[in-house]
Amino acid sequence: MIKGIVGVDIGGTNTVIGLFNQDLTLLEKKSLPTLKPNFPAKTNKPVEFLDELAEEINALIVKNDYQNKVECVGIGVPGIVNPESGIVINAVNLGYQDVPFAEEMKSRLALPTFIDNDVRTYTRGEVAVGAGAGLENVICLTLGTGMAAGIMIDGKMIPGANYFAGEIGHDPVPGNDTVCNCGNIGCLETIASASGIARLAKQAIQLGKPTILNGLAGEINAKEVYEASVKGDQVAIEVFKEVATTLGFKLLSATYLVNPEVIIIGGGVAAAGHFITDPIKEIFEKYYINEKKPLIVTGELGDSAGLIGAASLARAKHF
Repeated sequence: MIKGIVGVDIGGTNTVIGLFNQDLTLLEKKSLPTLKPNFPAKTNKPVEFLDELAEEINALIVKNDYQNKVECVGIGVPGIVNPESGIVINAVNLGYQDVPFAEEMKSRLALPTFIDNDVRTYTRGEVAVGAGAGLENVICLTLGTGMAAGIMIDGKMIPGANYFAGEIGHDPVPGNDTVCNCGNIGCLETIASASGIARLAKQAIQLGKPTILNGLAGEINAKEVYEASVKGDQVAIEVFKEVATTLGFKLLSATYLVNPEVIIIGGGVAAAGHFITDPIKEIFEKYYINEKKPLIVTGELGDSAGLIGAASLARAKHF
């Protein structure tokens, strides 16, 4: 009998639902707005979104004639998540606190439902069919508005003692006095993120450095800095070098601790490719004394990694 799996990737703005077969081949996906009618107020029962999500999952199943064929559901949620109890402990961008998300969805769908933090599901996706396929010791970063990491050791995801493992974006960088969204000063993600790249480029312009970025209207973003780098703009290239070097030394410490086979750079900033990976590789060549160096690569799945990883989570837990 054909078996199906549903994967869900919840974001602060949009949520993507995917229907997969047991081999993690995507059959169809759809996107819907992430309902947050009471945001920024905290809630432990986001009924409107839970109801709509269940309705849309069922509609996707029916549309593909998969009634009675779907075995389980996996969901990635941005925030601090207990994957064992299925509770979202805290999700700042959703306004969730102590939401029994897995149980709520299970009761609506009558299907086994499993949840985890979205960065860990992203990591699972890259390990299942992406840049980490076939490997069991992995560090996978997502660099976007902020940054965090998923850590897999001997084939097991590491959530940490209270589900905070991988929040390397809040590790302070000496000499960095930028205020982070978390309220602390000097966090790594104020440099190694899309917003950090834009901020450093803006600083370079304010210092009067010659760059084609000077001619751009409005607020500079990371994509424009990347495009300037491709055109050979030295200021833009130096911005990426500073970002990658700062990140590289943090990853060097993490590598000495957990000895990964591969470090995967994912998220929107990964599109910068070798502008990010080359400086990191240089640091490892110079300072990592183990003869066997980890692979340092960009992700292969783009924004599908979280969706595939959510389905992979469900498959691993259920089958």
